[in-house]
Amino acid sequence: MKRIVVILTLLASFILAEGQKSEGKLEFVWPIQGLELSSLITSTFGESRKDHFHNGLDISSVLQPVRSMGDGFILYSRYAEDNPFEEERGSGNIVWVAHKNGYVSGYYHLGGTRNELVKNHKPVKAGDAIGISGNTGHSTGGHLHFVLGKDYGKTLLDPLSNLPPVEDTMPPQIANLFIHVGENYTNLNDGDNINVSKAFPLTVSILDGGIKNSQRRGIRDVKYFFNGEVYKKANFESLQFDGSKWKTKDGHSFDDLFFKDRYLVGVLNLKAGENTIKVQTKDFYGHESERNFSINITRISGGN
Repeated sequence: MKRIVVILTLLASFILAEGQKSEGKLEFVWPIQGLELSSLITSTFGESRKDHFHNGLDISSVLQPVRSMGDGFILYSRYAEDNPFEEERGSGNIVWVAHKNGYVSGYYHLGGTRNELVKNHKPVKAGDAIGISGNTGHSTGGHLHFVLGKDYGKTLLDPLSNLPPVEDTMPPQIANLFIHVGENYTNLNDGDNINVSKAFPLTVSILDGGIKNSQRRGIRDVKYFFNGEVYKKANFESLQFDGSKWKTKDGHSFDDLFFKDRYLVGVLNLKAGENTIKVQTKDFYGHESERNFSINITRISGGN
């Protein structure tokens, strides 16, 4: 994520050349075409990546033409061939395209070598091929990871909110609730009785299947209720760079929303007796799910 900020320094000439305010919304096309995208989207925007947000969208593919999402020009590219003695970076071969109104798009893990459009920094039209999908960089399988930004890259956007819709038939699945004590964690079932000595992190496992259960994707919205009151809510449609951290439009950083690679409900002070936790969530297509958990604290030992 930090490397995206470096790209911003390359945009100074772009801003001067455009002479336009960052206004309006462009019509974008899918960078991979001719495939059944509904079954090939493996990761969505805003998911956990251990210690940072997933900043784009992943489409499983290899050796497929990668197309510019919109009209613009080649802003930047980096391929392994530029420095074959340098350790390959996580993003692998990449191309960035600048669009009107301050929009930019990035294409990661590309295969092959630069084509003529990229090599000569030519203007591109929406749908022009700017590379092929590959498996370069830190990638466990052939796929395209692509990023969409506005305000010259200061804000990252959920591509699914800005592209033609794809089929999604399954609502999110709210699975297990966990309490974490140090490096250990315990699954909490609805109606469980437990003892606690202080506030501990509680996390929940939420997955979105898209059109099949094997798709383990992230969600767009989540809201947590604790003992009947709204405790926290978050929306994953955009990320802004604030100081030294990327944050959602609700102002939440990664550490506010994730813990141990799961969605963080919070570090909760559970009271003696019954405690209720309700989770409401929505996927990127708008399907909603809700689940209630009731946890009974039989004894609170020690202090907070």
